[in-house]
Amino acid sequence: MSNSMSIEDVKRDINTLEKLSDLNVKKYADTGGYADIIAQANKNLKTTQLRKFFGAIRNMEKNASSWENIEADFYLLKPQLANARGRDLIPKGFYDIMMSIMDKVDRGDDKEKLENFRVFVSFLESIVAYHKFYTS
Repeated sequence: MSNSMSIEDVKRDINTLEKLSDLNVKKYADTGGYADIIAQANKNLKTTQLRKFFGAIRNMEKNASSWENIEADFYLLKPQLANARGRDLIPKGFYDIMMSIMDKVDRGDDKEKLENFRVFVSFLESIVAYHKFYTS
C-alpha cells in the first residue's frame, strides 16, 4: 500500500468489501494504511469531535456481548454523525468515510455483525491514534 492513496481510494476499497471483518488489520492499521490516510485527510477534524464519537463507540463496546445489546446505539450513531456534519462540526470527508465503514458493520448474522463491530472499534482506534500524531 502506498501513500499515494487518497481518501476516495480508501472509500472505494471499503465499499468493495462484503463486510468489515473481511478487512485485513494491516490494511487499516499500518503506517500508510487506511487509518493513516483518513487521519491525514482530516487533520482539520477537531479532536473533541473525534473523541466524542470514539467515546460513544467505547461505551457500546462495554455492552458488546451480543449484537442485540448494541444494535440500537450503533444505528443512532448515524444521525449523530449527520447532525455533527450538518452543524459543520466534522468535515464532509470524515462523515462520508465513517458512513462507508459503518455500512459494512451491519452485514451477516449477529455473530458476524459483532465481529464487524470489533473491527470498526479497532479501525477507529487507529484513526484516533494517527489523528493525534498529525495534530500534536
